[in-house]
Amino acid sequence: MKKIEGIVVPMVTPLTPEQQLDFAGLERLVEYLIAGGCAALFPLGTTGGGPFFSMEKQVALNKAVCSLAGGRIPVITGIAMASPEDTIRLGHAAAEAGSAAVVVAPPCYLNLKDNELIEFYSVITSEVKLPVFVYNMPAMTKIYLKPEVVIRLAEIPGIVGYKDSSNDMNALHEVLLELKNRDDFSIFMGPESLMAETVMLGGVGGVAAGANLYPEIFVNCWKEMRNGNLQEMMYWQEKIDLLQKIYKVYPCFNAVATGVKTGLKLKGICGNTMLSPLTQPDPESEKKIAAIMAEVEKA
Repeated sequence: MKKIEGIVVPMVTPLTPEQQLDFAGLERLVEYLIAGGCAALFPLGTTGGGPFFSMEKQVALNKAVCSLAGGRIPVITGIAMASPEDTIRLGHAAAEAGSAAVVVAPPCYLNLKDNELIEFYSVITSEVKLPVFVYNMPAMTKIYLKPEVVIRLAEIPGIVGYKDSSNDMNALHEVLLELKNRDDFSIFMGPESLMAETVMLGGVGGVAAGANLYPEIFVNCWKEMRNGNLQEMMYWQEKIDLLQKIYKVYPCFNAVATGVKTGLKLKGICGNTMLSPLTQPDPESEKKIAAIMAEVEKA
């Protein structure tokens, strides 16, 4: 697999009002993101609510994304499950669908120790015949991948990258110092406010939920930082910072996905139905998000 650099989009999962997968909305979203210059599509991550969906829906969604992308940009698929066996099953399905790689978070529920985490990833990479990105998302998994563990994981054949959503920049500095010069390993930042800094220090890009809504803003910010144009980068970074107000509109746990979906509804790309029992968006909040979007879109 060619090394991926730039903005990877953790795609929302469009749903119909009847809580079924919205394949028409998904097609519009895929075309919008590819036209926006994104480097890769990442279905079934945290923003897409991956583990919250049945395995059947996850398989169907990823198959559709791979088909719609048609090889124009790579699809890297989230396969995080509580059961390692189910993770492997999803990995096999991703390979069959045409995914270029998979993203694997530690299994939730059991608090694995460092040696157990190493064993888990060793098993996954040996069973799933796709490149693996390690995903550090302690807010969801309740497991924090320490820098020394990530560095050890990078030595496992088949592990090609790391996505950090820990919000621990000091820890990421340790990982970057050790791994940034490896041509066969990619380091991505999750939190959007830290993406440009990560690229400056040797990371290759960001995995940004807001890129569902404004891919060009994130792509432009990444390009300017990669080229060392700090003043131009700050113009786009300020828009990213402003956009993050959308994530605070809904007082619910999945506020990021809810806010982004509502923005996409306002753009006519897909609806903003959330999978039950998640809180459904309300009209008053839609007005607030429309106002934030108008501010972001000002020159």
